[in-house]
Amino acid sequence: MKKYILLLAATAGLLVSCTDLTEDPKGQLTEAGYFSTQSELDMGLFALYEQVNHLQNFTNMLYPQWQGDDITANPGSNKQACAEIDKFSVSNNNKGIKDAWKRYYNLIKAANLIVDNVEKTPTTKEEINMALGQARFWRAYAYYYLVRIFGPLPVNLHNANDKGTTPLTNEAGIYKLIVEDLEFCEKVLPTKYDKEPRRLFNVDVYITQQAAKSTLAAVYMSMAGYPLNLGKDYYAKAATKAKEVIDGVKAGKYNLQMDAEWKNVYSYGNNYNNETVLGINNSPLKNWNTDSEFSSCNLFESLDGWGDGWGEIKFWKNFPEGPRKAAVYSPKIRMKDGKLVDWWEKKDGKPVVAEYHPMFTVFTLNADEKGKEVRAPYDYTKPPYLGMCTDTRHKLIRYPEVMLWYAESAARSGSSDLTQAKECLKKVRQRAVNAVEADKVGGVSIDAMSANELAEAAYMEHGWEVAGYWVAMVTRRSDEFRMNRLKENFEYRKANKPLEVATGFTAQESVLVTGSWSDNLIYMPYPDTEVEKNGNLHR
Repeated sequence: MKKYILLLAATAGLLVSCTDLTEDPKGQLTEAGYFSTQSELDMGLFALYEQVNHLQNFTNMLYPQWQGDDITANPGSNKQACAEIDKFSVSNNNKGIKDAWKRYYNLIKAANLIVDNVEKTPTTKEEINMALGQARFWRAYAYYYLVRIFGPLPVNLHNANDKGTTPLTNEAGIYKLIVEDLEFCEKVLPTKYDKEPRRLFNVDVYITQQAAKSTLAAVYMSMAGYPLNLGKDYYAKAATKAKEVIDGVKAGKYNLQMDAEWKNVYSYGNNYNNETVLGINNSPLKNWNTDSEFSSCNLFESLDGWGDGWGEIKFWKNFPEGPRKAAVYSPKIRMKDGKLVDWWEKKDGKPVVAEYHPMFTVFTLNADEKGKEVRAPYDYTKPPYLGMCTDTRHKLIRYPEVMLWYAESAARSGSSDLTQAKECLKKVRQRAVNAVEADKVGGVSIDAMSANELAEAAYMEHGWEVAGYWVAMVTRRSDEFRMNRLKENFEYRKANKPLEVATGFTAQESVLVTGSWSDNLIYMPYPDTEVEKNGNLHR
């Protein structure tokens, strides 16, 4: 931990120089004089991870995930950027898409700096490969996020000044680059680390072989679906990669596991755990730059929170009952006076809870008697933490997701043996839902499922697993995008029929969707500030 703090101070100059460089052209970052020693290489890697922290230390960059059918927003207040995306009517000056573009391209710049200069460092081949693996992984991760929300992109893999003229690379070309980077990573990266800052709090901070393989499984699934639609062969590739991770866990090669109880999945008391395959470790220094600022994002504004993401009513209503639902949503709403109420309750015909929606709790913490955060599973009956800065570790990929990716991919690949795939789905459900529903979905026994039934069940199960967790690498919106089902969200939300949420109580969505569907609504518009710099940014 001490070395972590010293490195933070040592890289301050490099980090300032990184962020002060011109945002355009894409991928440009030059810093003469670095990479002449192992220590400078270490500082370059720390600068890379500073940019990784910047991807998610506040919410704006994740706003595109509000297109999914799990999350909605306040139609008023200061949530217009969220609401625009939620209703598929996004302006090109939306702060969410502008921050996403800026932060992810900043990460690409930091990665390119290492890729282009690491060979200068007089160190071992193992250290060079490790550094290249970190840089190429996060470069691939950045392009993977961007291609799923913007589509065709300007690509720069080196520190070359494009002078704002780089043409767009189509989705197929971008995925090709992503796969090349990730295949390199899985070949050269270790399965674990043994020293700071590569390993902190008994978990690996730096990218491991199993993280690269898991990410590659998700990427192959994306390539199998929309917009490339490469189908069964790529689902087979995804299943192979996910199975390599699962088999590695069984053999003791990879130190991954499922936590025993769902209440611990997002628990601040279980911040560093081996269920997380890929995580972002946020700074315990609470410095407003590399911390997590999400602890008030779920708590409604009427309860003194920020209320960035509300639960969509239909998704909540269909969510399987059990420990997972009780951890993802607040079973009851604790009012300021400590009274517990159902979110749909009314008094004199008016909502008791002003937002009149389900409330997520995936980022919410409790407070002690001094108002400090409590490191324990969130308890909705107790006072919430109203601060902002924490070192909450963001869980980009969890091991149960890898199991579900294997189940779905194997089923969609045409595999003749789905025994292990079905076992994976059952294992995830056994922890998540009430016992009587653990081995069946919608009344159908998992063991008796056809391939199509299994694929759809695993697809939906992943949606339940990541509901409301907009920092996940594969969110609910990501899954719906891959299956080309965002249009279904649009049409359902446009109809906005009242839903019975309890006997005698109905509710509707607050953000209204209007107009007609167009496939252009699937992607975010290119930010206006970027279009001014590069005339190729148009559809």
